Amino acid sequence: MMTCTHTARVGNVTTRDIFQSIRDLGPDAIQKIVDRLEYRGSDPKFVRMREAYLDRMGLTANARVLDCGCGTGVVSRALAQRDGFAGEIVGVDFSADLIEAAKRLAREKGLHDRIQFRAGDAHALEDGNGSYDFVITHTLISHVVDPAKVISEAARVVQPEGLIAIFDGDYASLAYGAGDPQLNATMIDAILAAAVANPDVMRRVPKLLKDCSLEVFAFLPDVHAEVGKGSFFSNLAESYVPMAVKAGTVSDQLAGQWLAAQRDASNTSTFFAACNFYAYLARKPG
Repeated sequence: MMTCTHTARVGNVTTRDIFQSIRDLGPDAIQKIVDRLEYRGSDPKFVRMREAYLDRMGLTANARVLDCGCGTGVVSRALAQRDGFAGEIVGVDFSADLIEAAKRLAREKGLHDRIQFRAGDAHALEDGNGSYDFVITHTLISHVVDPAKVISEAARVVQPEGLIAIFDGDYASLAYGAGDPQLNATMIDAILAAAVANPDVMRRVPKLLKDCSLEVFAFLPDVHAEVGKGSFFSNLAESYVPMAVKAGTVSDQLAGQWLAAQRDASNTSTFFAACNFYAYLARKPG
């Protein structure tokens, strides 16, 4: 999903984004990431947010589309299955392991002949200028070393009058409400320090787009929230808290205490969690 190593600082904790250091992770951690990306990609609210910005893009039938930071290929597969779309899809990701997962999942869905997956760096794409009609960065720029460079590269490889979609979480708004407020704050800091290099980057996107001479023509704000029973956010916690422990951003004892409190809240219908998500659609001038 990303490029070279980078340290992220959230609260009083400093570490590397796990997606940037994904090449150093073992098979079990990689599988946890694959499982999380696939779970998130099938979450009904997440699907609605994705389809909303894809609908607004006005994808033409035979367009060439770059899915930049494709991960396990969730967006690429969704594109390949859209009614009336018969164009070319290229998925690029920093992780060779995620690319292999993307290829396998596409084969299982019978979509392998519709999508070209390859490993690559979103900061330095190998494609020529104006190679694509549309570029999509789906949950990418919160994790990269240099969001400005990634957007600049997207602007370079999209053709004049082409469209770029930037969708991601405003993870600085991530909130868990059940249990002890101070422990919640500690754990959110620990999760973000381990898994999100740029938690507030979506608030800076208007400036980053302007710096690349891109024109915003649509902005789709949304919120994903769960109350009572946890699902999306419970899965987020179960997926990333063990990685935060391994990264040293929180102790195993505190992590266990917090996860137990979140499970109990979900079991007793007192769970709360929320995060804002934004989609920017930008046009490259002719």
